[in-house]
Amino acid sequence: MADWDEIKRLAADFQKAQLSTSLQRLSDRNCIEIVRLLIEKGLIDVIYTNDGKEYLTQDHLQQEVRDELYVRGGRVNLIELAKVLNVDFGKVEFIAKRIADRDPELHLLLGQLIDSSYIQRVASEINQKLVQYGEINIGKQTLVYDLPADFILEKIVLPNLHSIIVAKQDPTNSHVFFTQSYIARNKAKIRGALAAITKPTPISVILNLTDVPARILYMTMNEMSSFGSVTVQSPSGQYIPHVYARMQAQWVRDYYRQNGYLMYENVTKLGVSDVRSFVQTQLPEEKLIYMKHCIVGNRLIEQVKDAMEVCVSSNSYLDVSTILPPALSDDNVEEILTHVLTPTIRKQTHVFGTVVLTIGFMDECVKGCQELVGEHAKRAVESGSYQKYIAEKMMKHQEVDNSAADDGKADKREERRKKAAGGKGGGGTQGRETKTKSTKKHARGNRGNVSDSEDEQETVQTGRKAGKEAHFELITCKEIAKVVEKTLEPEGLEMLAKDLANHYYPILSKQSLAKAHELYELSLQKNNQNRRQTHASIQEKLNTLYNDIRLYEKGLKLFPAADVQSQLLKYLLKTLGTDVCNEICLYVAAECNLNTNFSASLTAEQRNKIANDSDAEYRGPLQTLCKALTGSETVEEFLEKTDKAMQACSMMLKKIDKKKDRNLILCHKHGLLEQLTNCTDPALVLHLAALIIFTVATQTMLHASGRHVSAILSYLQTVLSAEESKLFNNYHDLVLKLLSTESSTTDEGKASVEDLTRQLTELTPVVKSVAGNFKKAGVTAVE
Repeated sequence: MADWDEIKRLAADFQKAQLSTSLQRLSDRNCIEIVRLLIEKGLIDVIYTNDGKEYLTQDHLQQEVRDELYVRGGRVNLIELAKVLNVDFGKVEFIAKRIADRDPELHLLLGQLIDSSYIQRVASEINQKLVQYGEINIGKQTLVYDLPADFILEKIVLPNLHSIIVAKQDPTNSHVFFTQSYIARNKAKIRGALAAITKPTPISVILNLTDVPARILYMTMNEMSSFGSVTVQSPSGQYIPHVYARMQAQWVRDYYRQNGYLMYENVTKLGVSDVRSFVQTQLPEEKLIYMKHCIVGNRLIEQVKDAMEVCVSSNSYLDVSTILPPALSDDNVEEILTHVLTPTIRKQTHVFGTVVLTIGFMDECVKGCQELVGEHAKRAVESGSYQKYIAEKMMKHQEVDNSAADDGKADKREERRKKAAGGKGGGGTQGRETKTKSTKKHARGNRGNVSDSEDEQETVQTGRKAGKEAHFELITCKEIAKVVEKTLEPEGLEMLAKDLANHYYPILSKQSLAKAHELYELSLQKNNQNRRQTHASIQEKLNTLYNDIRLYEKGLKLFPAADVQSQLLKYLLKTLGTDVCNEICLYVAAECNLNTNFSASLTAEQRNKIANDSDAEYRGPLQTLCKALTGSETVEEFLEKTDKAMQACSMMLKKIDKKKDRNLILCHKHGLLEQLTNCTDPALVLHLAALIIFTVATQTMLHASGRHVSAILSYLQTVLSAEESKLFNNYHDLVLKLLSTESSTTDEGKASVEDLTRQLTELTPVVKSVAGNFKKAGVTAVE
């Protein structure tokens, strides 16, 4: 009581201060401090406004909320209410919940406060809509009133049903309400529409014409089943009058008796959805075969069976489409054939679309292809394409064998590792015998080490990929089709030529490969004989080149200058040495069946490829010979490598015969003289003349190019007379001047070329005469 008396006293002082003059009033800050002190001591419970300038008590805020709800017609949003009252939303929400808990006529829903007056007004509006439209749906009212469907149904409609709202609830859909007059009006519409329909009509059309809800339509149709029936109670269904159903049944029976089959499409056009059940009901005594697009009677099936037996017995063909009704498509005919062809008949025939051919008739058609098979096989062997195919096939098999050998080595290493890890002797001072489980893989169930089995499967798959043989086509489907078409054309079956060609293509391909293999074996026998002759001819050619190089070596060694000898050696190996190396490489490539399309003039890369890809017996000597071609410092070194390469190829070098060497030198000289006689080019005349004089003077042969002419002339200064030496030097200078001015385009240059050409033309016969009549000192004319 003392506290309360103190509060009263403070209140009186506060009021007195407020009513006093400005000099005696408390300031706003003092008032705020006093209120804050009272709130801290819990003596008063007030609510701040959002701007902090005013205070409200709980009861006053509750009264303002009720007043605002009344002003807004019984429904107010708490967010808007908080803005209007200038109070925090949480405080307003708390007051609203307390009011709703204490007053059963108030409802707090989705942040809105609703009272009973609003509910009665909404119920009255719903009843007005029922009177106007005859039916309402609660779901649509949620959009109108922005309230949940359950709230409208349970708090508004059902409590006021048969009082404010005069209607009935739909037993099938609790959210739908309608009036009795509405149902009677719609039933009358439906009854009139069904009585007027005489053909199958979609339910959707009836719904659009009558503008009646679907549920009322289905309910009314069930009551009026005497008019007709409904296929499916949905807008996609159809209403079929009984008069039309009788017409359908009559049409199906008449059409089947006349044709022996029924098309699903035709029956569906009558308005029948389940064709199979409908036909089975109308033709219960008939033996029917139901196919994908049609229903066929037993009469047509027996007709086809009889014709098929005649076809097989006569070893001919049968076009099934000619004995069946033309309305049946090719797909229908093929489906009928699947029911007619027994396993026995299938072994004796082949079906191509709607045509059945016996095997005997087909063999007769392709008999003319046997000659074609022989021709193509012969052509493949003669052209070498079959040999190429055999080589590729062998290389594929070799790859598979190598991979299998590598896998086998890996497996053996794995076995040795396991044995070493799981031996019998134990470790330590007390050795104890231990038993290890067997790692043998059992075939049953593939039980064993999982990782090992996976490795095996990977190896098998890799082997299959590597072992896939290249396809070799000797005869094409197009060629087979041309031959077959000539046989089929008189029967009017030329359209089956491609199908028949595709069928016989694998068989004829195997036959052509077998024929090619037979011819290939025969050619191998002939080639073995020719190979011996080829071996002898190559051996003779290599002996000739070997002797030429040996004789040319003697000539180049006569030059005192080492640089000249080196240049002549390089030129000798680059020309004749390359010929030797090419001949041996090509022989090895042929012996090893290497896949090469090289010409006789091989490049260094091609020679190295042949050497690397050749068999082991040839590889070493051939690689050494290829290196010696560019790396030899003497002719003897190259000839030694050549000898070893020839021995690897089973070729023999002939013994050196000095008498034959003299004959070879003499023949070489006469060859040069013959060339000189027919030569008109000044540069070549000088080159040939220098070689002839060198050969006569030294009794040796020299292999040199045009760039070595000056060195040869320098060497010949000792054997030529002063006049001859002057002649050759002058001729040599003129040739060099001509070669340097030939490309000139000026008038002065052209005049100089003409003058040089004239001088050389005058001197050429003299040079030829000197070279042709040159004799070694001390040698008589008889020699």
